[in-house]
Amino acid sequence: MAPAEFKGFFKPQKSQPTGQVALLSFFVKDIFTLQTLILFGALIQLLLVSVLPFRVAVLPAGLLTFYAIASTALGTALSPKDAYMRDVIVGRTSAQYPSRENAHFGNQPAEIPIVVFHFGVRFNHPLGLLSPGARRTLDHFNACNDLVFQKSDEYGILGASPWRAAERGSGNTLMMMYYFRDVEGLNKFAHDDIHRKAWDFLSKGGYKHIGFFHEMFCVPAKAYESIYGNMHPLLMGLTSVKCTNEDGEEVWVQPIVDADCGPLRSQFSRMGRAFEEHT
Repeated sequence: MAPAEFKGFFKPQKSQPTGQVALLSFFVKDIFTLQTLILFGALIQLLLVSVLPFRVAVLPAGLLTFYAIASTALGTALSPKDAYMRDVIVGRTSAQYPSRENAHFGNQPAEIPIVVFHFGVRFNHPLGLLSPGARRTLDHFNACNDLVFQKSDEYGILGASPWRAAERGSGNTLMMMYYFRDVEGLNKFAHDDIHRKAWDFLSKGGYKHIGFFHEMFCVPAKAYESIYGNMHPLLMGLTSVKCTNEDGEEVWVQPIVDADCGPLRSQFSRMGRAFEEHT
Protein backbone atom coordinates (compact mmCIF):
# COMPACT_ATOMS: atom_id res chain seq x y z
CA MET A 1 0.00 0.00 0.00
CA ALA A 2 1.48 3.34 -1.06
CA PRO A 3 2.14 5.96 1.64
CA ALA A 4 -0.45 8.70 1.99
CA GLU A 5 0.19 12.12 0.50
CA PHE A 6 1.95 14.58 2.79
CA LYS A 7 -0.41 16.82 4.74
CA GLY A 8 0.19 20.56 4.30
CA PHE A 9 -0.57 23.11 7.00
CA PHE A 10 -1.51 26.05 4.78
CA LYS A 11 -4.22 26.52 2.19
CA PRO A 12 -3.12 27.57 -1.32
CA GLN A 13 -3.25 31.33 -1.86
CA LYS A 14 -3.93 33.48 -4.89
CA SER A 15 -0.76 35.54 -4.42
CA GLN A 16 2.75 34.81 -3.16
CA PRO A 17 2.49 34.82 0.67
CA THR A 18 6.17 35.54 1.32
CA GLY A 19 6.56 39.28 0.75
CA GLN A 20 9.65 41.40 0.62
CA VAL A 21 11.86 41.87 3.66
CA ALA A 22 12.05 45.28 5.38
CA LEU A 23 15.75 45.67 4.62
CA LEU A 24 16.11 49.19 6.03
CA SER A 25 15.22 48.19 9.59
CA PHE A 26 17.25 45.00 9.15
CA PHE A 27 20.38 47.02 8.36
CA VAL A 28 19.77 49.81 10.91
CA LYS A 29 19.50 47.40 13.84
CA ASP A 30 23.17 46.52 13.39
CA ILE A 31 24.52 50.08 13.48
CA PHE A 32 25.07 50.56 17.22
CA THR A 33 26.87 48.48 19.84
CA LEU A 34 25.23 47.80 23.21
CA GLN A 35 27.62 50.29 24.84
CA THR A 36 26.59 53.00 22.38
CA LEU A 37 22.90 52.41 23.02
CA ILE A 38 23.46 52.59 26.78
CA LEU A 39 25.42 55.82 26.29
CA PHE A 40 22.56 57.33 24.28
CA GLY A 41 20.13 56.43 27.04
CA ALA A 42 22.41 57.92 29.70
CA LEU A 43 22.82 61.17 27.75
CA ILE A 44 19.07 61.52 27.29
CA GLN A 45 18.53 60.93 31.01
CA LEU A 46 21.19 63.52 31.90
CA LEU A 47 19.51 66.02 29.60
CA LEU A 48 16.13 65.44 31.23
CA VAL A 49 17.57 65.80 34.73
CA SER A 50 19.29 69.05 33.78
CA VAL A 51 16.15 70.77 32.47
CA LEU A 52 13.27 69.18 34.41
CA PRO A 53 12.41 68.64 38.08
CA PHE A 54 13.86 65.34 39.31
CA ARG A 55 10.48 63.62 39.76
CA VAL A 56 9.49 64.51 36.21
CA ALA A 57 12.90 63.69 34.72
CA VAL A 58 12.89 60.12 36.03
CA LEU A 59 9.31 59.51 34.89
CA PRO A 60 10.18 58.25 31.33
CA ALA A 61 12.70 55.73 32.69
CA GLY A 62 10.22 54.61 35.34
CA LEU A 63 7.43 54.16 32.82
CA LEU A 64 9.66 52.19 30.45
CA THR A 65 10.77 49.94 33.32
CA PHE A 66 7.17 49.39 34.41
CA TYR A 67 6.13 48.60 30.83
CA ALA A 68 8.94 46.06 30.40
CA ILE A 69 8.08 44.28 33.67
CA ALA A 70 4.32 44.38 33.13
CA SER A 71 4.44 43.16 29.52
CA THR A 72 6.75 40.28 30.48
CA ALA A 73 4.54 39.31 33.43
CA LEU A 74 1.37 39.42 31.34
CA GLY A 75 2.97 37.48 28.51
CA THR A 76 4.06 34.79 30.95
CA ALA A 77 0.71 34.60 32.74
CA LEU A 78 -1.47 34.47 29.67
CA SER A 79 -2.08 31.43 27.49
CA PRO A 80 0.62 30.35 24.99
CA LYS A 81 -1.24 32.23 22.25
CA ASP A 82 0.69 35.41 22.93
CA ALA A 83 3.03 37.34 20.63
CA TYR A 84 5.87 34.85 21.12
CA MET A 85 3.75 31.89 20.01
CA ARG A 86 2.17 33.65 17.05
CA ASP A 87 2.53 31.60 13.86
CA VAL A 88 4.26 28.76 15.77
CA ILE A 89 3.25 25.31 14.54
CA VAL A 90 3.36 22.98 17.52
CA GLY A 91 4.89 19.60 16.71
CA ARG A 92 7.27 18.38 14.02
CA THR A 93 7.07 19.76 10.49
CA SER A 94 9.18 19.58 7.35
CA ALA A 95 9.48 21.56 4.12
CA GLN A 96 8.41 19.45 1.12
CA TYR A 97 7.71 21.14 -2.19
CA PRO A 98 4.47 20.40 -4.07
CA SER A 99 4.14 19.59 -7.74
CA ARG A 100 3.83 22.69 -9.93
CA GLU A 101 1.46 20.77 -12.21
CA ASN A 102 -1.29 19.95 -9.67
CA ALA A 103 -0.35 21.67 -6.34
CA HIS A 104 -0.23 18.27 -4.60
CA PHE A 105 2.59 17.31 -2.23
CA GLY A 106 2.68 13.66 -3.19
CA ASN A 107 4.38 11.13 -0.91
CA GLN A 108 8.00 11.25 -2.08
CA PRO A 109 10.32 13.43 0.06
CA ALA A 110 12.80 15.94 -1.42
CA GLU A 111 11.51 15.24 -4.92
CA ILE A 112 12.22 18.68 -6.42
CA PRO A 113 15.71 20.24 -6.87
CA ILE A 114 16.32 23.73 -5.48
CA VAL A 115 18.98 26.44 -5.63
CA VAL A 116 20.13 28.28 -2.48
CA PHE A 117 21.77 31.68 -2.95
CA HIS A 118 23.53 33.68 -0.20
CA PHE A 119 23.97 37.38 -0.96
CA GLY A 120 25.62 39.60 1.65
CA VAL A 121 27.68 42.60 2.66
CA ARG A 122 29.78 43.87 5.59
CA PHE A 123 31.00 47.38 6.37
CA ASN A 124 34.49 47.17 7.88
CA HIS A 125 34.57 50.76 9.08
CA PRO A 126 33.98 52.51 12.46
CA LEU A 127 31.09 54.48 10.92
CA GLY A 128 29.38 51.37 9.58
CA LEU A 129 26.35 52.38 7.52
CA LEU A 130 27.54 55.99 7.63
CA SER A 131 30.90 55.15 6.06
CA PRO A 132 31.83 56.28 2.51
CA GLY A 133 29.93 54.32 -0.12
CA ALA A 134 27.65 52.57 2.39
CA ARG A 135 24.49 54.42 1.40
CA ARG A 136 24.93 53.66 -2.30
CA THR A 137 25.72 50.04 -1.43
CA LEU A 138 22.43 49.75 0.45
CA ASP A 139 20.60 51.36 -2.46
CA HIS A 140 22.01 48.73 -4.82
CA PHE A 141 21.26 45.95 -2.31
CA ASN A 142 17.65 47.12 -1.97
CA ALA A 143 17.29 47.45 -5.74
CA CYS A 144 18.46 43.86 -6.26
CA ASN A 145 16.10 42.58 -3.56
CA ASP A 146 13.17 44.50 -5.07
CA LEU A 147 14.05 43.16 -8.51
CA VAL A 148 13.98 39.54 -7.36
CA PHE A 149 10.44 39.85 -6.04
CA GLN A 150 9.13 42.05 -8.84
CA LYS A 151 10.15 39.34 -11.32
CA SER A 152 9.59 36.40 -8.98
CA ASP A 153 7.87 34.30 -11.62
CA GLU A 154 10.51 34.96 -14.29
CA TYR A 155 13.41 34.26 -11.94
CA GLY A 156 11.70 31.41 -10.09
CA ILE A 157 12.19 32.94 -6.65
CA LEU A 158 10.62 30.78 -3.94
CA GLY A 159 11.36 33.03 -0.97
CA ALA A 160 14.01 34.74 1.12
CA SER A 161 15.15 35.18 4.72
CA PRO A 162 17.44 37.86 6.22
CA TRP A 163 20.30 36.79 8.48
CA ARG A 164 22.80 38.71 10.60
CA ALA A 165 26.12 37.32 11.86
CA ALA A 166 27.34 37.74 15.46
CA GLU A 167 31.01 38.36 14.79
CA ARG A 168 31.21 41.63 16.73
CA GLY A 169 29.12 44.17 18.63
CA SER A 170 28.00 45.99 15.49
CA GLY A 171 28.88 46.15 11.81
CA ASN A 172 28.32 42.42 11.38
CA THR A 173 27.94 40.55 8.11
CA LEU A 174 24.40 41.05 6.78
CA MET A 175 23.04 38.46 4.38
CA MET A 176 19.95 37.47 2.45
CA MET A 177 19.27 33.78 1.85
CA TYR A 178 17.32 33.30 -1.37
CA TYR A 179 15.68 30.10 -2.61
CA PHE A 180 15.31 29.69 -6.37
CA ARG A 181 13.49 27.09 -8.42
CA ASP A 182 16.48 26.49 -10.71
CA VAL A 183 19.89 27.89 -11.64
CA GLU A 184 18.57 29.27 -14.94
CA GLY A 185 16.31 31.69 -13.06
CA LEU A 186 19.17 32.76 -10.81
CA ASN A 187 21.36 33.30 -13.86
CA LYS A 188 18.71 35.57 -15.39
CA PHE A 189 18.75 37.66 -12.23
CA ALA A 190 22.56 37.81 -12.28
CA HIS A 191 22.51 39.22 -15.82
CA ASP A 192 19.82 41.81 -15.17
CA ASP A 193 21.03 45.38 -15.60
CA ILE A 194 20.18 46.27 -11.97
CA HIS A 195 22.37 43.46 -10.63
CA ARG A 196 25.14 44.27 -13.08
CA LYS A 197 25.19 47.89 -11.88
CA ALA A 198 25.43 46.72 -8.27
CA TRP A 199 28.29 44.37 -9.13
CA ASP A 200 30.16 47.08 -11.06
CA PHE A 201 29.77 49.56 -8.20
CA LEU A 202 31.10 47.15 -5.57
CA SER A 203 33.91 45.70 -7.66
CA LYS A 204 35.10 48.97 -9.21
CA GLY A 205 34.10 51.58 -6.63
CA GLY A 206 37.38 51.44 -4.72
CA TYR A 207 35.74 51.09 -1.28
CA LYS A 208 38.07 48.55 0.30
CA HIS A 209 36.20 48.68 3.62
CA ILE A 210 33.03 47.33 2.00
CA GLY A 211 33.02 43.56 1.84
CA PHE A 212 30.54 41.71 -0.36
CA PHE A 213 29.98 38.11 -1.36
CA HIS A 214 27.65 35.49 -2.70
CA GLU A 215 27.45 31.72 -2.44
CA MET A 216 25.32 29.43 -4.58
CA PHE A 217 24.31 25.83 -3.92
CA CYS A 218 22.58 23.78 -6.63
CA VAL A 219 20.84 21.09 -4.61
CA PRO A 220 19.51 18.11 -6.58
CA ALA A 221 16.48 16.10 -5.58
CA LYS A 222 17.04 13.63 -2.73
CA ALA A 223 19.98 15.72 -1.44
CA TYR A 224 18.35 17.92 1.21
CA GLU A 225 16.04 17.61 4.19
CA SER A 226 14.51 19.77 6.91
CA ILE A 227 12.86 19.35 10.29
CA TYR A 228 11.23 22.02 12.45
CA GLY A 229 9.97 21.42 15.99
CA ASN A 230 7.53 23.94 17.50
CA MET A 231 8.70 26.57 15.01
CA HIS A 232 7.10 29.28 12.93
CA PRO A 233 7.77 29.05 9.17
CA LEU A 234 11.30 30.21 8.34
CA LEU A 235 14.07 29.60 5.80
CA MET A 236 12.88 26.97 3.32
CA GLY A 237 9.64 26.70 5.30
CA LEU A 238 8.92 30.36 4.51
CA THR A 239 9.10 29.87 0.75
CA SER A 240 6.22 29.12 -1.62
CA VAL A 241 5.72 27.54 -5.03
CA LYS A 242 3.54 28.80 -7.86
CA CYS A 243 1.36 25.88 -8.97
CA THR A 244 -1.63 25.13 -11.15
CA ASN A 245 -4.39 23.40 -9.19
CA GLU A 246 -6.89 20.86 -10.46
CA ASP A 247 -9.25 23.64 -11.57
CA GLY A 248 -6.56 25.21 -13.73
CA GLU A 249 -6.09 28.16 -11.36
CA GLU A 250 -2.68 29.55 -10.46
CA VAL A 251 -2.05 29.35 -6.71
CA TRP A 252 0.89 29.68 -4.33
CA VAL A 253 1.54 26.77 -1.98
CA GLN A 254 3.74 26.89 1.11
CA PRO A 255 5.85 23.75 1.69
CA ILE A 256 5.26 23.10 5.41
CA VAL A 257 3.88 19.59 5.99
CA ASP A 258 3.31 17.32 8.98
CA ALA A 259 6.55 15.42 9.72
CA ASP A 260 5.06 12.87 12.12
CA CYS A 261 4.29 10.46 9.30
CA GLY A 262 6.52 7.49 8.47
CA PRO A 263 8.36 8.83 5.39
CA LEU A 264 9.45 11.97 7.27
CA ARG A 265 10.49 10.57 10.64
CA SER A 266 14.25 10.24 10.05
CA GLN A 267 16.98 12.15 8.23
CA PHE A 268 17.52 9.71 5.38
CA SER A 269 13.80 9.10 4.88
CA ARG A 270 13.20 12.86 4.61
CA MET A 271 15.77 12.79 1.79
CA GLY A 272 13.92 9.96 0.08
CA ARG A 273 16.82 7.63 0.88
CA ALA A 274 15.31 5.38 3.52
CA PHE A 275 17.13 2.35 2.09
CA GLU A 276 20.51 3.91 3.02
CA GLU A 277 19.69 3.69 6.73
CA HIS A 278 20.28 -0.03 6.52
CA THR A 279 23.34 -0.08 4.24
